[in-house]
Amino acid sequence: MPSLQFGFQSWGNPASTKRALLLHGLMGTGGVWFKVAQILVAQGHGWAPHSPIYSVKTVTQHLADNLKDQDIPYEVIAGVSWGSSFAAALYSLLPDNQKPKRLVMAEPIMDYGPRSQADVDRMLNTTKDIPTEESILKANPNWIRAEAILRRLSLSLIDPQVIVQLSDAMGSGDFSHSNLIPSQSSSKSTEIIILAADPDVKTVYPYSNAKRLEADFPHVKFGWVKKATHDMHKTDSGVLAKVILNGFDGAEQAGVTVLRP
Repeated sequence: MPSLQFGFQSWGNPASTKRALLLHGLMGTGGVWFKVAQILVAQGHGWAPHSPIYSVKTVTQHLADNLKDQDIPYEVIAGVSWGSSFAAALYSLLPDNQKPKRLVMAEPIMDYGPRSQADVDRMLNTTKDIPTEESILKANPNWIRAEAILRRLSLSLIDPQVIVQLSDAMGSGDFSHSNLIPSQSSSKSTEIIILAADPDVKTVYPYSNAKRLEADFPHVKFGWVKKATHDMHKTDSGVLAKVILNGFDGAEQAGVTVLRP
């Protein structure tokens, strides 16, 4: 009989002494358990517990605590948007034997400036009046339906305080190059790459940030994905995956304008 491999989806604290195994039915997926899982965890933002404080320090420390006993370190750590910023902060908390060979930050939120109250209110409203799949697809014609479904799911699970507190952190300078990017001396064994969307389309990483990177962080590689938007992990997933796997080797052929290899 051939061996079977199972995909696992987890909720809550991996270090918890209380664990439950939930098995889905025919034609189902682990995600169908999210309501029950939330009750078992007692709180839930996405598939992790809520926190009273959301900041660069609290989020990255939580990530580092969950990785401290890891036997096999990750070869690559990558993130997109806010996740890129937290990936950079996490790097500095990891011991040397857990630092990855490559750190890829796609569209990182760094020195982007504070969000206007109108922007914050707009995001908060989407968590209260969740758009339909059709309206999401209409607003994002390059997305597939599965991405619209996941978008609706994430909006239904998000803690609104994430939006408020992290937006405030942007205004206070917590999400800055100087606070987040690992120093050259601390990252000698790691290839660090920032991958931005096309500035001629729309990007959170404009020319001004690219110039700052070149002047102050010469050890960081940088490139723009041609015709990509902030959602490159959805619309340009193949390009992003190639960079995660191979760095900038062959990246120009894949559609990346490499400014600093």
